Amino acid sequence: MSKWFVACLAVLLPFAAVSQGAGELWEISTQMNIPGMPAGMGGQTQRICQGDDPERRAAAEKKGQDDCKVTDKKQTATRLQLTMTCKQGTMTIDQQYNAARTEFKGSMRMTSKDGDFVMNTTGRKVGACDVQQANREREQQIAAIQKQAAEATAAGAAAQKQATDTQIKQCADAVESMNFHGLGIYGQCYAKKGDAQCKSILDAMNKTSPEVVKSCNARVAEFCRRYQTQEGFLRTRGDETIAQTCGVSTAAIKAEQCPRAAQSGSLAFLGMFCPVEAKPIAQEHCAGRDYTSKMGGKYSQFCQSYLANADFERPRAPQSQGSAPQPQSTTDQVKQGVSKGFDKLKGLFGR
Repeated sequence: MSKWFVACLAVLLPFAAVSQGAGELWEISTQMNIPGMPAGMGGQTQRICQGDDPERRAAAEKKGQDDCKVTDKKQTATRLQLTMTCKQGTMTIDQQYNAARTEFKGSMRMTSKDGDFVMNTTGRKVGACDVQQANREREQQIAAIQKQAAEATAAGAAAQKQATDTQIKQCADAVESMNFHGLGIYGQCYAKKGDAQCKSILDAMNKTSPEVVKSCNARVAEFCRRYQTQEGFLRTRGDETIAQTCGVSTAAIKAEQCPRAAQSGSLAFLGMFCPVEAKPIAQEHCAGRDYTSKMGGKYSQFCQSYLANADFERPRAPQSQGSAPQPQSTTDQVKQGVSKGFDKLKGLFGR
């Protein structure tokens, strides 16, 4: 219910001409019919202390006139009929009193492009009251409501800030740990600029938490930059899905980083991703007695990684019967070295 609707109701309520401080206590019931809501919703009954307060009447009338202009008015001792043109539409009011002006009933109808708003009112005088005391109580109630609203607003802002800080930190932590899933929807939608669903979600989030969207998008960009380094590629194990999200190629990253890894001696990267550069090292350190004597040494993890990626080398052609034995591939040599190493460890523990 808009402010002009309330203002017009305040103007229509009877004001008693009584001594200062004294007033009439009215019990007023309202029933509203609003488009889109079940009929009869929004009804309430309340008691209002009314007194002869010219300033209050003038203020109420002014509020009504701000949005509406009276175009027709008919008034008798027991009835008031008004037609007003408002910014929202046309409003008609019909208010009727009994002869003693101790009871009234009326209706207010607003016709607008959004439909018809109707409020029916009934009222009866139920006793006397202290206008000044009623005003003080009303002001206290309003102040309490305003305080509660301010506290609720502050609590909401604090909760929003905490949620914002948490999300920003989560995106930052995801980059530090190279955990792509920690980037959430920002990572999933990073490379989907034309995806309607992603656009809808991010647009909605940008309205509520623009700082989160800005920060997390920047974190995704940083994640993709780190992914293309040896450290980042290793920590994500060269995940192809991440490469697609970041719009890069795992083959291109390997082609760029493998020569650098060979030059710097990055065994972990070579053993996992660089078969050509790793092969000479594997032949020298991952086969025969030399390897088994160095179990647990600097080349241990390299050899295990190289063995785990045995598909680096093409399988040998089947050997025909009677043909000369084929030389062992590097992979077979590594497997043999690892097997002997494990046998040696078993012997040490008596198993």
